[in-house]
Amino acid sequence: MKITFIAETKYFDRDSCSGTAYWIPICLKRAGITVNTIHVSIPDKLLPPWEEFGLRCKQFFSRWSKKGYFEPEMQVRRAEYIAEKLKGPLSTLDSDIILTALSPQSSAFLQAKQPIVYWTDWIYSACTGFYPSLRSDHIDTRWDGHILTNACLMNASTLIFSSQWAARSAIELHGISPHKIHVVPFGPNLEIDHDEEVVKSWIKKREGKTIKLLFIGQAWYRKGGDIVLAVAKRLHELGQAVEVTLVGSKPMDEALPDYAKAFDFISKNSPENNEKIKNLYRESHFLFVPSRAEAFGIVFCEASAFGLPSLTTFVGGISDVVKNGVNGLTFSLEATIDEISNTIITTFNNTSLYQTLCLSSFNEYKTRLNWDVSGQRVKEILTIYLG
Repeated sequence: MKITFIAETKYFDRDSCSGTAYWIPICLKRAGITVNTIHVSIPDKLLPPWEEFGLRCKQFFSRWSKKGYFEPEMQVRRAEYIAEKLKGPLSTLDSDIILTALSPQSSAFLQAKQPIVYWTDWIYSACTGFYPSLRSDHIDTRWDGHILTNACLMNASTLIFSSQWAARSAIELHGISPHKIHVVPFGPNLEIDHDEEVVKSWIKKREGKTIKLLFIGQAWYRKGGDIVLAVAKRLHELGQAVEVTLVGSKPMDEALPDYAKAFDFISKNSPENNEKIKNLYRESHFLFVPSRAEAFGIVFCEASAFGLPSLTTFVGGISDVVKNGVNGLTFSLEATIDEISNTIITTFNNTSLYQTLCLSSFNEYKTRLNWDVSGQRVKEILTIYLG
């Protein structure tokens, strides 16, 4: 089987889209699929000068007039232009399938002899009222975003979503037939080479009286960073020793308590930084990311890979990644600080329960939340489709 993968992002950049665009072609190659990649770079997306200038002016004036955020990237005209520019490169490639991922731009109006497959964790229409950053989008951006999404979903022969939430969104908001939808989760965007015995040794080293909470996320409020600090404060008030490590973001208007430390965003583009991230997963007791909105959550896959239970919320696609009582604990958005704090203490102090949760977290990674399993599953789906 030969696939042409159209990457709109810098697929060689492990920080772009959390590294997912980098790992998708890798997982397919490991599954025995021949993958050719076409990279849609920024110059490829640029419209003729006066059209591009007009979009940028509209972006500026929409901000100035406070009529909403106008996104020049999310435009029907740009998607049409990209599709036209892709005709040439695609005509010279011998492939069975065209795969696009994560963004609807390149495949919304793409015309090709091969069937188009789209693999993503979100659709714009489902996130406009869900993600805080999208609520202020300009009306034209919302309109074009809906058109692009609908065109992409309709144009694809097969749709693969990373969660049931995203799949349901496509069915309910765009009337997509369930028969052309499949659900295949993403995996950890880190190279994993350890086994269960090594994980058991890490779990053993976590024994102690201090609860170590790890928060990873660049969107402080959306990811629930304020909730993490509020819970840590309550644990401290209850006499429970606690340490909090914040990675990627921190509060802008308040000093951190003595039991909390913060790191800037840690890039995955260097071996040294990858090792830093891995050490944080190894040495913590819980990954704590109580997101208010989340399409998937790669960090939960990564935590499971290190036998680290996740504490999070039952929103969006998270419920497909974190199974309550299996590889973590999920809370409702209405859960109180006391409820979360007491659950953490109870779980941590029950050594047998905590260790079982750690091992079942790693088992979720081995059996479900890894790129090798996902690559094989996608290969099965495409093989059946091609007949």
